[in-house]
Amino acid sequence: MVWGVISYDNRSTPVIIPRTLTAKLYVNLVIQPLMLPFMNSIQGGVFKQESAHPLTAVVTQHTLQTVGMLSWPARSTDLNPIEHVCAIIGR
Repeated sequence: MVWGVISYDNRSTPVIIPRTLTAKLYVNLVIQPLMLPFMNSIQGGVFKQESAHPLTAVVTQHTLQTVGMLSWPARSTDLNPIEHVCAIIGR
């Protein structure tokens, strides 16, 4: 699994998740060291993520309390920009 952030004029360093993603692993490998500093560097930034369990777990949501989050309908892949990026990479 690979994780990353894209924004209108920037991107984060990609993170390779070496094993099954858990909420604790997500917070320790991604949220605290990379996502929070990245989001704090963007004025008015709003974070959007998938609805997989590790990303919506209580420990993850608690860690993300200081970040503006975008509400997103379930299974709305057509609206998700990362799905388009993955399709381009796949081609």
